[in-house]
Amino acid sequence: VAARPAAAEALAGASDGPVLVVGATGNTGRRVVEQLRARGVAVRAASRKPEKMRALGMEAAGAELVALDVLDPESISVAMAGASAVVCCTGFTPSLNFKKDNPAKVDHVGTDNLVAAAVANGAVKKFVLVTSLLTNAKAAGQADNDNYKFLNALGGVLDEKLAAELNLRSSGLDYTIVRPGGLSNEPETVTGPVIVRGEDTTFGLPTDPGREISRDTVAAVCVEALFDKNASNRVVEIVASPDAPKTSPDTWFA
Repeated sequence: VAARPAAAEALAGASDGPVLVVGATGNTGRRVVEQLRARGVAVRAASRKPEKMRALGMEAAGAELVALDVLDPESISVAMAGASAVVCCTGFTPSLNFKKDNPAKVDHVGTDNLVAAAVANGAVKKFVLVTSLLTNAKAAGQADNDNYKFLNALGGVLDEKLAAELNLRSSGLDYTIVRPGGLSNEPETVTGPVIVRGEDTTFGLPTDPGREISRDTVAAVCVEALFDKNASNRVVEIVASPDAPKTSPDTWFA
Protein backbone atom coordinates (compact mmCIF):
# COMPACT_ATOMS: atom_id res chain seq x y z
CA VAL A 1 0.00 0.00 0.00
CA ALA A 2 1.41 3.39 -0.95
CA ALA A 3 1.63 5.54 2.14
CA ARG A 4 0.39 9.09 2.39
CA PRO A 5 1.30 11.49 5.21
CA ALA A 6 -0.65 10.77 8.37
CA ALA A 7 -2.17 13.52 10.47
CA ALA A 8 -3.94 13.41 13.79
CA GLU A 9 -7.49 13.48 12.53
CA ALA A 10 -10.81 12.76 14.10
CA LEU A 11 -14.40 13.17 13.03
CA ALA A 12 -15.68 16.61 13.99
CA GLY A 13 -19.10 15.41 15.04
CA ALA A 14 -22.27 13.62 14.06
CA SER A 15 -22.46 15.48 10.74
CA ASP A 16 -19.03 14.23 9.67
CA GLY A 17 -19.87 10.98 7.93
CA PRO A 18 -20.84 8.51 6.79
CA VAL A 19 -18.82 5.96 8.73
CA LEU A 20 -18.41 2.66 6.89
CA VAL A 21 -18.79 -0.23 9.34
CA VAL A 22 -17.45 -3.45 7.81
CA GLY A 23 -18.63 -6.69 9.35
CA ALA A 24 -21.86 -5.05 10.42
CA THR A 25 -23.74 -8.32 10.92
CA GLY A 26 -21.18 -9.59 13.43
CA ASN A 27 -21.76 -9.35 17.15
CA THR A 28 -19.37 -6.43 17.52
CA GLY A 29 -20.07 -4.68 14.23
CA ARG A 30 -23.80 -4.50 14.84
CA ARG A 31 -23.12 -2.80 18.17
CA VAL A 32 -20.88 -0.23 16.48
CA VAL A 33 -23.69 0.54 14.03
CA GLU A 34 -26.19 0.84 16.88
CA GLN A 35 -24.00 3.14 18.95
CA LEU A 36 -23.11 5.40 16.03
CA ARG A 37 -26.77 5.77 15.10
CA ALA A 38 -27.58 6.55 18.75
CA ARG A 39 -25.18 9.49 18.43
CA GLY A 40 -26.84 10.62 15.22
CA VAL A 41 -23.86 9.69 13.04
CA ALA A 42 -24.51 8.72 9.43
CA VAL A 43 -23.65 5.04 9.04
CA ARG A 44 -23.05 2.88 6.02
CA ALA A 45 -23.38 -0.70 7.25
CA ALA A 46 -21.55 -3.24 5.13
CA SER A 47 -21.55 -7.02 4.93
CA ARG A 48 -21.92 -9.81 2.42
CA LYS A 49 -25.58 -10.17 3.42
CA PRO A 50 -27.61 -6.93 3.29
CA GLU A 51 -30.77 -8.91 3.98
CA LYS A 52 -29.35 -9.93 7.36
CA MET A 53 -28.56 -6.32 8.21
CA ARG A 54 -32.11 -5.40 7.27
CA ALA A 55 -33.46 -8.19 9.48
CA LEU A 56 -31.36 -6.82 12.35
CA GLY A 57 -33.17 -3.50 12.01
CA MET A 58 -30.23 -1.43 10.78
CA GLU A 59 -32.10 0.13 7.88
CA ALA A 60 -35.02 0.96 10.15
CA ALA A 61 -32.54 2.65 12.51
CA GLY A 62 -31.36 4.90 9.68
CA ALA A 63 -28.24 3.10 8.47
CA GLU A 64 -27.51 2.81 4.77
CA LEU A 65 -26.99 -0.83 3.79
CA VAL A 66 -24.34 -1.88 1.27
CA ALA A 67 -23.12 -5.26 0.05
CA LEU A 68 -19.38 -5.69 0.58
CA ASP A 69 -17.07 -8.67 0.34
CA VAL A 70 -13.59 -7.96 1.72
CA LEU A 71 -12.15 -10.24 -0.98
CA ASP A 72 -13.83 -8.23 -3.76
CA PRO A 73 -11.97 -4.91 -4.20
CA GLU A 74 -14.65 -3.53 -6.54
CA SER A 75 -17.38 -3.98 -3.95
CA ILE A 76 -15.13 -2.29 -1.36
CA SER A 77 -14.47 0.70 -3.60
CA VAL A 78 -18.17 1.20 -4.25
CA ALA A 79 -19.09 0.85 -0.58
CA MET A 80 -16.34 3.24 0.56
CA ALA A 81 -17.16 6.06 -1.86
CA GLY A 82 -17.78 9.22 0.15
CA ALA A 83 -17.03 7.62 3.52
CA SER A 84 -15.16 9.72 6.08
CA ALA A 85 -14.05 6.81 8.26
CA VAL A 86 -13.91 3.02 8.38
CA VAL A 87 -14.45 0.69 11.32
CA CYS A 88 -13.38 -2.87 10.51
CA CYS A 89 -14.99 -5.50 12.73
CA THR A 90 -14.47 -8.48 10.45
CA GLY A 91 -13.01 -11.74 11.63
CA PHE A 92 -12.65 -15.30 10.49
CA THR A 93 -15.45 -17.66 11.49
CA PRO A 94 -15.25 -21.36 10.60
CA SER A 95 -17.40 -22.49 7.69
CA LEU A 96 -17.57 -25.23 5.09
CA ASN A 97 -15.97 -22.85 2.58
CA PHE A 98 -12.51 -22.86 4.18
CA LYS A 99 -10.79 -21.89 0.93
CA LYS A 100 -12.40 -18.47 1.30
CA ASP A 101 -13.40 -18.29 4.96
CA ASN A 102 -9.99 -18.65 6.56
CA PRO A 103 -7.78 -16.30 8.59
CA ALA A 104 -5.31 -15.62 5.78
CA LYS A 105 -8.12 -14.47 3.52
CA VAL A 106 -10.46 -12.70 5.96
CA ASP A 107 -8.18 -11.30 8.66
CA HIS A 108 -5.19 -10.51 6.47
CA VAL A 109 -5.97 -10.17 2.75
CA GLY A 110 -9.47 -8.82 3.35
CA THR A 111 -8.27 -6.17 5.77
CA ASP A 112 -5.40 -5.24 3.43
CA ASN A 113 -7.99 -4.75 0.67
CA LEU A 114 -9.94 -2.36 2.91
CA VAL A 115 -6.80 -0.39 3.74
CA ALA A 116 -5.80 -0.14 0.07
CA ALA A 117 -9.26 1.17 -0.81
CA ALA A 118 -9.14 3.71 2.02
CA VAL A 119 -5.78 5.00 0.81
CA ALA A 120 -7.03 5.21 -2.78
CA ASN A 121 -10.22 6.92 -1.59
CA GLY A 122 -8.22 9.87 -0.27
CA ALA A 123 -11.07 11.21 1.88
CA VAL A 124 -11.02 8.63 4.67
CA LYS A 125 -9.95 10.46 7.83
CA LYS A 126 -9.78 7.48 10.17
CA PHE A 127 -9.46 3.71 10.10
CA VAL A 128 -10.35 1.76 13.24
CA LEU A 129 -9.40 -1.92 13.25
CA VAL A 130 -10.51 -4.49 15.82
CA THR A 131 -8.04 -7.35 16.28
CA SER A 132 -7.22 -9.24 19.49
CA LEU A 133 -5.03 -9.47 22.53
CA LEU A 134 -1.84 -11.47 21.84
CA THR A 135 -1.71 -10.42 18.19
CA ASN A 136 1.93 -9.49 18.69
CA ALA A 137 2.66 -12.25 21.20
CA LYS A 138 5.85 -13.55 19.59
CA ALA A 139 7.60 -10.17 19.55
CA ALA A 140 6.33 -9.45 23.06
CA GLY A 141 7.98 -12.58 24.48
CA GLN A 142 4.70 -14.50 24.77
CA ALA A 143 5.23 -17.22 22.13
CA ASP A 144 4.80 -19.89 24.81
CA ASN A 145 1.67 -18.30 26.24
CA ASP A 146 -1.03 -21.01 26.30
CA ASN A 147 -3.69 -18.47 25.29
CA TYR A 148 -1.67 -17.48 22.22
CA LYS A 149 -1.00 -21.08 21.21
CA PHE A 150 -4.64 -22.05 21.65
CA LEU A 151 -6.03 -19.12 19.64
CA ASN A 152 -3.38 -19.16 16.94
CA ALA A 153 -3.89 -22.89 16.33
CA LEU A 154 -6.98 -21.81 14.38
CA GLY A 155 -5.23 -21.23 11.06
CA GLY A 156 -2.64 -18.86 12.50
CA VAL A 157 -5.36 -16.28 13.04
CA LEU A 158 -3.34 -14.06 15.38
CA ASP A 159 -0.37 -14.03 12.99
CA GLU A 160 -2.70 -13.02 10.14
CA LYS A 161 -4.21 -10.25 12.26
CA LEU A 162 -0.70 -9.00 13.04
CA ALA A 163 0.16 -8.84 9.34
CA ALA A 164 -2.96 -6.74 8.78
CA GLU A 165 -2.06 -4.47 11.69
CA LEU A 166 1.43 -3.87 10.34
CA ASN A 167 0.07 -3.06 6.88
CA LEU A 168 -2.38 -0.53 8.32
CA ARG A 169 0.34 1.07 10.42
CA SER A 170 2.55 1.57 7.37
CA SER A 171 -0.25 2.82 5.11
CA GLY A 172 -0.18 6.49 6.06
CA LEU A 173 -3.81 6.36 7.20
CA ASP A 174 -4.69 7.72 10.61
CA TYR A 175 -5.51 4.57 12.56
CA THR A 176 -6.57 3.17 15.88
CA ILE A 177 -6.07 -0.54 16.51
CA VAL A 178 -8.26 -1.98 19.25
CA ARG A 179 -7.13 -5.30 20.74
CA PRO A 180 -9.87 -6.67 23.02
CA GLY A 181 -9.68 -9.60 25.39
CA GLY A 182 -12.20 -12.44 25.33
CA LEU A 183 -15.39 -11.13 23.75
CA SER A 184 -18.55 -11.48 25.81
CA ASN A 185 -22.13 -10.89 24.71
CA GLU A 186 -22.97 -9.98 28.30
CA PRO A 187 -23.53 -6.29 29.06
CA GLU A 188 -20.93 -4.17 30.80
CA THR A 189 -22.93 -4.46 34.02
CA VAL A 190 -21.80 -8.10 34.10
CA THR A 191 -18.24 -7.91 32.72
CA GLY A 192 -17.39 -4.63 34.43
CA PRO A 193 -15.99 -1.32 33.17
CA VAL A 194 -13.25 -1.10 30.56
CA ILE A 195 -9.55 -1.11 31.40
CA VAL A 196 -7.53 0.54 28.63
CA ARG A 197 -3.86 -0.39 28.43
CA GLY A 198 -0.98 0.19 26.06
CA GLU A 199 0.38 -1.95 23.29
CA ASP A 200 1.78 -5.38 24.24
CA THR A 201 0.92 -5.12 27.94
CA THR A 202 -1.99 -7.55 28.34
CA PHE A 203 -1.72 -11.27 27.63
CA GLY A 204 -4.69 -13.03 29.23
CA LEU A 205 -2.59 -13.99 32.25
CA PRO A 206 -3.91 -14.50 35.80
CA THR A 207 -1.88 -11.45 36.82
CA ASP A 208 -3.63 -9.21 34.26
CA PRO A 209 -6.38 -6.89 35.57
CA GLY A 210 -9.01 -8.59 33.40
CA ARG A 211 -9.44 -11.09 30.59
CA GLU A 212 -12.91 -10.65 29.10
CA ILE A 213 -14.82 -7.61 27.90
CA SER A 214 -18.36 -6.89 26.77
CA ARG A 215 -18.83 -6.41 23.05
CA ASP A 216 -20.87 -3.33 24.00
CA THR A 217 -17.72 -1.87 25.54
CA VAL A 218 -15.54 -2.80 22.57
CA ALA A 219 -17.98 -1.00 20.29
CA ALA A 220 -17.93 2.05 22.57
CA VAL A 221 -14.13 2.21 22.42
CA CYS A 222 -14.23 1.98 18.60
CA VAL A 223 -16.77 4.78 18.39
CA GLU A 224 -14.80 6.98 20.78
CA ALA A 225 -11.66 6.41 18.70
CA LEU A 226 -13.38 8.08 15.76
CA PHE A 227 -13.92 11.33 17.63
CA ASP A 228 -10.85 11.60 19.89
CA LYS A 229 -7.68 13.04 18.35
CA ASN A 230 -5.69 11.38 21.12
CA ALA A 231 -6.59 8.04 19.51
CA SER A 232 -4.52 8.97 16.47
CA ASN A 233 -2.09 6.23 15.42
CA ARG A 234 -2.59 4.30 18.65
CA VAL A 235 -2.78 0.64 19.59
CA VAL A 236 -4.82 -0.05 22.74
CA GLU A 237 -5.52 -3.28 24.55
CA ILE A 238 -8.81 -3.48 26.40
CA VAL A 239 -10.22 -5.81 29.01
CA ALA A 240 -12.77 -5.35 31.77
CA SER A 241 -13.29 -6.17 35.42
CA PRO A 242 -16.17 -5.75 37.88
CA ASP A 243 -13.53 -4.30 40.23
CA ALA A 244 -12.40 -1.61 37.79
CA PRO A 245 -13.57 1.96 38.35
CA LYS A 246 -15.94 3.44 35.80
CA THR A 247 -14.04 5.84 33.55
CA SER A 248 -15.19 8.58 31.20
CA PRO A 249 -14.73 7.89 27.45
CA ASP A 250 -12.75 11.10 27.09
CA THR A 251 -10.02 9.54 29.27
CA TRP A 252 -9.64 6.29 27.33
CA PHE A 253 -7.02 7.69 24.96
CA ALA A 254 -5.58 10.36 27.22
